[in-house]
Amino acid sequence: MSEKKNVKISLILSDNALQDYLVLMLIGEDYEVKTYSNQDSALADLEKNIPDLIISEFQTTEINGLDICKALRKNFLFHYIPIIFILSDADQLNKAKITYAGADDYLIKSSIENELLLRVKLNIYRIAREQDINPLTKLPGQASFCRELLKRIESKGSFALYYADIQQFKRYNQRYGFKRGDEVIKSTASIIINTLKTMGSSSDFVAHPQDDDFFFISMTDSIEVIAQRVIRDFDKTIPSYYDEEDKIKGYFAIKNRKGEFEKVPFLRIYISALASEYYPMMNPAQITQIASEINSFAKANFDKSMFIKERRRNYPFY
Repeated sequence: MSEKKNVKISLILSDNALQDYLVLMLIGEDYEVKTYSNQDSALADLEKNIPDLIISEFQTTEINGLDICKALRKNFLFHYIPIIFILSDADQLNKAKITYAGADDYLIKSSIENELLLRVKLNIYRIAREQDINPLTKLPGQASFCRELLKRIESKGSFALYYADIQQFKRYNQRYGFKRGDEVIKSTASIIINTLKTMGSSSDFVAHPQDDDFFFISMTDSIEVIAQRVIRDFDKTIPSYYDEEDKIKGYFAIKNRKGEFEKVPFLRIYISALASEYYPMMNPAQITQIASEINSFAKANFDKSMFIKERRRNYPFY
C-alpha cells in the first residue's frame, strides 16, 4: 500500500499560475488536493474538509500567513496539522515570524521545483511518527491526549475532563456493519466538536483514542451544560442510524453467545466528568481511571444516556 494513499493537501495560494503548478505536481504523486485563492475562504472551509497538510503563501494581498497560522493553531482540530509556507525570498525575519506563529516548515519560491515533494513527504512522515491521529475522525489519539492532559496538570490551572463512551456500539456493528458504525462515530465526534465550539473555549481539546471512546477537556464552569448538550444532540441524532423497522420497535434483536435472541436497545452515550477544583490531578492514569470508574457506575445503574460528575472531594476515595 502506498504511503500517500488518501493523503489530503490543502493549498492556499492567490498566485493562480503557482497554484496550477503545485496542483499538477501533487496530483502527479497521487495526493488529493483542494485549493483556496484567499485566506478567508480557506479558514471558512478547512474545518469542514480537514487536510493532512496545508501549504500556503506567506504574504500576498489576499493572504496573511501569520493570521492563518494563529487562527488554525487556536483550533484543537489543527494542533497537529503540518503547515508549510512559501516565502518569496530567504528573509531571516520572515522565517522567524512563521516559526514562532506555529508553522512547521517553509519553502523559498525559487526552490519549489526541487524541494516541494521532499518537504511534503518529510512533514507527512514526521507527523505520522510524532503524533497519533485517529484515521476516522482525524482527532488526536491516546498519546496526544496523555501529553495534553499532562500539560494541563503541570500548568496547575483549572480544567474539566470528560469521558464519553457509547453503550451497545459493538452490537450495533454486528447488526449494521462497520461502515454504518463508522458513521455513528463520526457523527458523535461532530456533536462533541460543535458543542465545544458553541459552549466551550479556544483552549478546549478533544481526543479519540479508540473505538467508541472520546475524551475532551474544557473549562470548569460549564461542565453540566456541555455534557447535557452532547447527550441531547446524540439522542436526537441516533434514531436516524437505524432501519425503519428497528426504529419503530425501538430496538433490534440479535443472537447472544448462547444462541438466544436478545433485544438490544438504541445506542446510548454515557459521559463522566471530573474537575480539578475538588482535589489535585496528579497524572493522566489517575484521572482516566476515575473517569472510567464513573462511567462504569453510570452504565450499571442507568438504562438511558446519562451524565455523572465526580463530586467526591477527598482523593484517594477510601
